[in-house]
Amino acid sequence: MRQDQVIRDSIAKEGQDTNRSASMKRISLPLALIIMAAMASSCSTIVQMQRTSPPEALLPADSNRFIFVNFYDYQVPESIKDRHEEGYAEAVKGYCIGLSGMIQEDPRAVFMVADTLKKGFTVMSMQYPEFSDTVRAICDKYSANLMVALDSIRLWVDWDMYLAEDEEGGNTLTKDFYLYSNTYMTLYTAEGEVLDRCAGEKRVYVKSRSTIFGMFGNLNISNQKGMIRLLTETAARDCIGKYYPFTERYTGRLYSGGQLTKLNLLILGGNPEEAIGPLTELTRSSSASLASKAEHNLAIANEIIENKRIAEEVWRRFEGRKE
Repeated sequence: MRQDQVIRDSIAKEGQDTNRSASMKRISLPLALIIMAAMASSCSTIVQMQRTSPPEALLPADSNRFIFVNFYDYQVPESIKDRHEEGYAEAVKGYCIGLSGMIQEDPRAVFMVADTLKKGFTVMSMQYPEFSDTVRAICDKYSANLMVALDSIRLWVDWDMYLAEDEEGGNTLTKDFYLYSNTYMTLYTAEGEVLDRCAGEKRVYVKSRSTIFGMFGNLNISNQKGMIRLLTETAARDCIGKYYPFTERYTGRLYSGGQLTKLNLLILGGNPEEAIGPLTELTRSSSASLASKAEHNLAIANEIIENKRIAEEVWRRFEGRKE
């Protein structure tokens, strides 16, 4: 799997270890250093970049019609309380979204949902040889050549407890709550053969609460539907994503100012090819500083062009293999 277990930095806890002494250190930074940092940021521009890698594994060449079935009946286990069933339904929905989003990056692929709560099966019964008859029947009904079966889901909440410093300098017993999801899926051919099995455990920080003797404060899983959906969506994308080209996004920094600013607009506008000639000329400038900055920006422009070429080649081979 290509992604870390902690989901979406945008919803992760920020600054949980911040304390008063750290704040004082930030305030006491030398003024000259702050000015230099400000000048550096004002003389450069951030550019979004991406590189594409081939799939880690290959599906059968004629397989692009997927059918999804959730075989985990979360209404049966006594360990799942009635009030938590909505959270499990949201987990299934998130898994569907993750599969659909990844699979349909291939414009020729078809993603279908047969059943989001199929009853009468257990993880054990799905291991019996006759289960392949069930797979064949479902694939025949929907003219699918691959079936994604969600075998099991588990949702739970855990926490870390520690003493945190409050605004008055005292200590408060605090709980950090984390939401976990664990999903398990199996990928079948239309003949009922197992192509792959994939488990995905994910977690996300939810909130902090002050507590009295560690006994106060808890979370209801069904109240965290949005986060549950994100967790299982990511798990699904991780599992099925190994069969598709993978794009990694990152940033580069362009020097700006003077003639470079106009050329940066070409690069940022998606036309780095048009900046190659002028930047090459600037690398021969009598100004050593300008020549050095132009050489750096030229390397960035060439990297963007090369990344684009590689991405097109990766997708051409991927789509050509499935013709």
